[in-house]
This record gives sequence, C-alpha cells and structure tokens, in this order.
Amino acid sequence: MLVDEAMHAALAAVGLPGAVLSAPIGGVVSPIHRAIENHCCFATGEGSDPVFVKRRHDDMAVFITPGHVAEASGKAGELGIAPRLLHADLASGILVFEALGAEWAWGHIDVLRRPAILENLLLAKRAFNKAAPLSETRSVFDLVADYRQLADAPDVILPVPVLTVAAAAVQIAAAITAAGIDTVPCHADGASSNVMVGPGNAVRLVDFEWARQTDPAHDLGTVLAELLPFDGEALLAIEIATGRPDAQMLARARLYGAVDDLMWALWGFISAARSPRKHVEFFKYAEWRLLRARTVVEGPHFETWLKKV
Repeated sequence: MLVDEAMHAALAAVGLPGAVLSAPIGGVVSPIHRAIENHCCFATGEGSDPVFVKRRHDDMAVFITPGHVAEASGKAGELGIAPRLLHADLASGILVFEALGAEWAWGHIDVLRRPAILENLLLAKRAFNKAAPLSETRSVFDLVADYRQLADAPDVILPVPVLTVAAAAVQIAAAITAAGIDTVPCHADGASSNVMVGPGNAVRLVDFEWARQTDPAHDLGTVLAELLPFDGEALLAIEIATGRPDAQMLARARLYGAVDDLMWALWGFISAARSPRKHVEFFKYAEWRLLRARTVVEGPHFETWLKKV
C-alpha cells in the first residue's frame, strides 16, 4: 500500500502515528472476488489494537464514491453488523476500521450455506435494511445503464451475449417497476468474501462499496445467486429472510440476481480494458458473471418469473 502523508494522517487520527503496515492482502477476482477495489492491509502500533485499512485503487474511482462507502460502513458498524468505521479520509479514499480478530475468517460458499450461518447472514442484511436511508439511490438498473455507457467505446470488448442479457434486463426493469418498488438501505453485494464468519457462527458484513438505497429483493437476490442455485433451498432462505416461502419474492430475487450479475460483468469487461493491473483476471471474472446471468434469462423459468414479480 502506498504510504504517504494522507496515510500517516489517517493512522494518526486513530491513535496510531508511525504504525507498521502489514503486507497488502492479495487481491483475487477469479473465481472469488476479494480485495480488488481497494489496497487492504492491517496497521499496528505499540500498545494499540490493530486496525484494518483500505484505500481505493485509482482505477476504481469511476465506480466507487468514498463518501457513500463511508456513510454505509458507518451505519452498519453502529448497528453491530460490520466492523466499526474509525476514520474516513474521503479525499484520498482511505478508510480505517476496527480489525476483527484472528478467529474471524473470510466467508466461503460451503460455510455460508450452513443453516445457522446463513440465517445470521440474512438477519444481518435485514438489520441493515432498518438503518436510516442512504444517499446512494441508484438502482442496479441505473448502474447497468451507467456501465453500458462506460463500455460503449472501442477499447472495451463485450461478448455478444451481453446484448441478450441487457435486453432481458430492460424487461426485468419494466416488470419490477410496474409492480412497484419500496427501497431500504441494502448491502447489495452477494460476494461470499464480503462476509466474515467468527465464533459461534457470528457474521459481520464488510465492503459497502456498492451499498445503496434499493429494493431488498435485490439484496436477497445477490445472496441467492451466490449461494443457493436451487429454488427449493432458496425458498427456505426467503422464509428465513421474510417469514414465509414467497414464490413472488423468489421470482423477483432471481431476476435481480441476473441483473446484478450483468452489472458485475460490465464492471469486469470495463476494468479488463482500462485497469493498469493486467495481472488481475477481470475478463475471466466478467465472463463468469455473464454466464451466471444467462442461466436465468435464458432459463426455463424466465418468462414465468417476469409475470410473478
């Protein structure tokens, strides 16, 4: 991580002047998505608890607004469902958090599927839904439109199926908008690595870069797409989240999951073309998310789900 005056100032603000930084956490984007948007490391000072520091990569500036991240992270920390935000330098994109102990680990899909952990994950998401409204109000449909504009240039390679899924996303947006949308604060990120699992099946949500005021079915859809590909188990998760195994919610969540996958695919294709970090497999990750979206919009239930939302 680049250590400059801004970094020293951020660490001094939390009582760690002259802190020692760990080696950066290695970013991985295929097959999982972890530590890609930010430089991430731990900082320790003599006689003080360590903190977790992250700093937005310059190539992510077009996607991430530090003020929105700090706002959502702060509210989640206050609710006890995420590490507490200790300091934010919005100009430099530096955020400092309390560090979870060594007994906490990144979420893995097989772990997050365990009933007790899945229930705690869904409860944490639901708790965040009750926070005060967030400033970021763009829906996933808005983000897809924005990213399509960013991708509309000769340097960005978009596979032909992007057009098919994007056309389906327009249908999904029309169906859900016609049915009505109520928005609440949402984590809006289903990546398994953005859940920390600790003692007693406890969970903490991390990485609120894409948190926004949106339909809670979108939040649920990202979890289902990541963890629960079969509808029977997905309905059980919906029952945990909402109190009943609602087929209408399943339809809406599955469709949202596909549009979210399209959004991340566009993010990956854009980043593959424009990020200087050529060692990161952005294109491969984008193809994976596009394929997952296609399983929904080209699947046998798509038209039925459109009618159920």
